[in-house]
Amino acid sequence: MFEECERGTLFLDEIGDLPVDLQPKLLRVLEAMEVRRIGSHKAIPVNVRVVAATHRDLWQMSKAGRFREDLYYRLDVFSIKTTPLRQR
Repeated sequence: MFEECERGTLFLDEIGDLPVDLQPKLLRVLEAMEVRRIGSHKAIPVNVRVVAATHRDLWQMSKAGRFREDLYYRLDVFSIKTTPLRQR
């Protein structure tokens, strides 16, 4: 997925639904900016902009232990909070 988005933007919808066992893998890619294919020992560098969206409160989820706090800080560089459509 990251290789296909090279020099582009990857949109992760509902990042709050990401299972806890996959969160460290995403964090590793975001920190190292490289991926490793399954069974390979060679790291492939990636240059990808990541945009993530969710309707959940990731801060509260991180405090409850359901979302990695370090991943939260890695994703929360620039937040845009909007009012739900039903309230507009």
